[in-house]
Amino acid sequence: MGVPSIVVPSDGLNQLPNEPGVYPQVFVNNAGGEVKLTNIMVDGSDAFLNFEGLVFAVDNLCPTGALQNFVGVYFVNTPGVLESVNVSNQFASFFLPEDEGPQVIPNCGSGVQFSGSRSAVVRNSSVSNVGFQAIYSNGDLTADHNVISGGFGPHGIGIGSVSGTIANNSVTGSIGYNKTVGIQGGDVVRDNVVQSAIYGVMGAGTVRNNTLTNNAISVSGGSDIAENVISAPSTYYDPGCFNEGCDGTPTGPAFPTIGVDLGCGSAIPVRNNKIEGVGIGFANLESGEKIARTNLLSNVTTVSTSCAQ
Repeated sequence: MGVPSIVVPSDGLNQLPNEPGVYPQVFVNNAGGEVKLTNIMVDGSDAFLNFEGLVFAVDNLCPTGALQNFVGVYFVNTPGVLESVNVSNQFASFFLPEDEGPQVIPNCGSGVQFSGSRSAVVRNSSVSNVGFQAIYSNGDLTADHNVISGGFGPHGIGIGSVSGTIANNSVTGSIGYNKTVGIQGGDVVRDNVVQSAIYGVMGAGTVRNNTLTNNAISVSGGSDIAENVISAPSTYYDPGCFNEGCDGTPTGPAFPTIGVDLGCGSAIPVRNNKIEGVGIGFANLESGEKIARTNLLSNVTTVSTSCAQ
């Protein structure tokens, strides 16, 4: 028996009555207890939406702002567990005769979202080709052993949470857009592989034992940054994609990549990291702070910069 697949119906997805512009494929609302989804596929390819009684392609509604988000799996005020779930193709694009290829419409489409759910778990699942957020919870999230790939959009997030543990995931982002993030938030971010995003790990608490490759800024912020393996070319190009109709090609001047950006904070939490090839090993240290000798740097253009510079 094959894995059940949920696709967009021909008469379109319906808008949530209390959330204008939100169109989910799978919607769980105030269930009164934990809901578990396992072994299903959710595919948003060629989505149609029912907008005020008329059916439109998602590509028509994204540019106008009538569509804020269409999402594969959306939990509201319900604890949830997703295991072995595949969510794909939650994004929009359009094609003009003069274009070399489809132009992605940014910030339109998410994979899995939890809103008001105090406990959310996503494991052994995959999310690919989304316009905004692959997996996100505004509460506590446990996300482990997931594969995230193919984000489209200037503010794309692979995995994001207010709190929780993000571990043993593989996240591939995009450096063709502004502010893309591999992992954002979480109390503990460990044992992940994150590559090809503007920010590899951003705004987390403990950041340990991650492999961060080809990110513009591998780690931004954190209270305990240790035992990570970081590598990237010495420079990256400022992304030129901010609005609809952008093809994801980086433009503009080159900027130095950064291993760890401390945001004018203390260097004490940073230890035992291996950093190779980046433009700046440690950026924006608090004035007078020094990097611990337990960090190993190789082929790094500038070891550190301070906020006084």
